[in-house]
Amino acid sequence: MTKTDNSSQENDSQSAGMTKRTFLQSVGMIGGTAAVMTAMQGWDIGFASEMDRPPELSTDGKGKKVIILGAGLAGMVLAFEMGKKGYKTKIIEAMHYAGGRCVSARKGSIIEEIGSEKQVCDFKDGNYVNYGPWRIPAEHKSTIYYCRTLGVPLEVMVNKSGKAYYYYENKEGPFKGQKIRQGEADTDFKGYTTELLAKVADQGALDQIISQEDKEKLLEHLNRSGLIDRKGLNYRANRARGHKLYPGAATNSGELSDPYKMTDIFSIGQASRNETADHPAVMFQAVGGMDQIAIGLRKALRKNTIRYNSEVTDIIQDDSGVKVTYKSTKTGKVRTEEADYVISTAPLGVMANINTNLSDEFKKALKLTSSIPACKIGVEMNSRFWENDEMIYGGVTSTDIKGQRLMSYPSGNLFGSAHGDTGVILGYYPIGSASVAVSNMSIQERIEFAVSSGEKIHPGKYKNHFTGEAMSVAWHKMKFALAGWESWSKRGRSRGFPVMHKGENRIFISGNITSPALNGWMAGAIEGAWATMKVIDQRVAKQV
Repeated sequence: MTKTDNSSQENDSQSAGMTKRTFLQSVGMIGGTAAVMTAMQGWDIGFASEMDRPPELSTDGKGKKVIILGAGLAGMVLAFEMGKKGYKTKIIEAMHYAGGRCVSARKGSIIEEIGSEKQVCDFKDGNYVNYGPWRIPAEHKSTIYYCRTLGVPLEVMVNKSGKAYYYYENKEGPFKGQKIRQGEADTDFKGYTTELLAKVADQGALDQIISQEDKEKLLEHLNRSGLIDRKGLNYRANRARGHKLYPGAATNSGELSDPYKMTDIFSIGQASRNETADHPAVMFQAVGGMDQIAIGLRKALRKNTIRYNSEVTDIIQDDSGVKVTYKSTKTGKVRTEEADYVISTAPLGVMANINTNLSDEFKKALKLTSSIPACKIGVEMNSRFWENDEMIYGGVTSTDIKGQRLMSYPSGNLFGSAHGDTGVILGYYPIGSASVAVSNMSIQERIEFAVSSGEKIHPGKYKNHFTGEAMSVAWHKMKFALAGWESWSKRGRSRGFPVMHKGENRIFISGNITSPALNGWMAGAIEGAWATMKVIDQRVAKQV
């Protein structure tokens, strides 16, 4: 957080016994993030954001061979960047494709979980679902760097749409079993908290907390919000909330919609939640599917850099080098390759199944993480009814339906302009323990659950327009993933991460797990690869 010229005001506040920081914390407890943001904007306080390109390596690889486990984003970034410095890189990949969890399902795609039936996608040409990563925030400059470098076109991904819904069926109250527009609920919450804050300030309750000058600035800013009237400071129908009857030509002036009651709107927990900096309303996605980023990286590598369908069984190092043994997942044929270094980007749950001669301390460090289960399903529709009938263009409907959590509407092919009036909705996305029950369903049961849940939000439409085609994944049941992503425990960050990050002799761990603050994001995999490159560069520099 940065400050403009507010030093004298800060001193005034401190002399009254409370700083702006503690005042804002108090506002947040009462009015939530929206109220805090309103107050901060009134004081000209804002936010700012980093790694926008790979690090420059100080030493030349001089033909040193590096074996990389996994052709996900991290593995391919390592091969791409280290290859530029003279390292001989080889990627060993257990799957038949490059990209790891950066994948999209489209016609012909295959998903096969452990112990489950094989799914073959039969979506209409042009339709797809990102069942791995599905959005890129502007602050993830590392991801955008490779899209630009590799010529992968991006388009706007609408992450937050005011026309999408909140739906609660497990919470008592006036909205139980009803869908309400997010924009209406969000505006009402902000309006009522603006009213309360304005009245508290106007009645002198903040006189011992902020200076007179700050109070006047705050009141003026709240009045300019357009949510409250200047005389009574009351929240009322307004254009931010929208219209019940939209204005038109001649004498049609329209009619503003009436706010919900304050006590009712305070029961909608989501209405108080501002999206985080990496979940803004407008994000980005690769045109045609997120797997285009992985495809771009794969094409940028030297031919035959990746050996597919190869499952690593052993990694054994000594003072002179490291040996990697792997077997073909198709023929069972066993091979061994030697290298100067090995970098594993495999999920740690997969790494645990590989025989290594790593130290007990290092192995212990790798166990100080948590595997996060995650499920997704793409449900194809033969008509974009959410756009045509309900004005929902992208965005996410949030629910408390156990096992669903959210539905995301596609931001590509808006208005059916690219390949007809069809599309694929992300039908559910539970994470953590909530995803386990869903993952234990058969594929057909998952489809039925997704469709019945969607029907509650879009009655008479969701089932009617479902083409019968869907693709689902439970990442924790994919053999070479075993999790949606992995994260460090608090203890693990302080004790295990430093041990893992520096590697052990000739073996290094990289990828998403080496970016504790970005776990689950493509930027985490990319910047984790960059971080490992720097560690190896420093190691090689000492040996020169």
